[in-house]
Amino acid sequence: MRVALLLVRFAAAVVGDERYREQWEADVVGARELGMSPLKVALGALVAVVAIPSKGTVMVPVGPLAIALKHARTPRGRVLVIAVVSALLLLGGVVMLFA
Repeated sequence: MRVALLLVRFAAAVVGDERYREQWEADVVGARELGMSPLKVALGALVAVVAIPSKGTVMVPVGPLAIALKHARTPRGRVLVIAVVSALLLLGGVVMLFA
């Protein structure tokens, strides 16, 4: 459930709208009651990020997101993929560091 909530918060940060974060977090929390996987609901929010039109909001680049924002003129889906892959690589490095 924590991973799903982190994904939803990341997706809402990409969109830059607080109401999406609240709605998506509620969807993730209530997913089990409906017999759904919270992780699949969170992945659905990531897919929605690609479909939501950009408002031209500016975010302070931090970590993997900074790498993705270097490619800001590329489509949002590609930026999201770059950010996710970068985060996974970073997570893999942290895991290997403590293994």
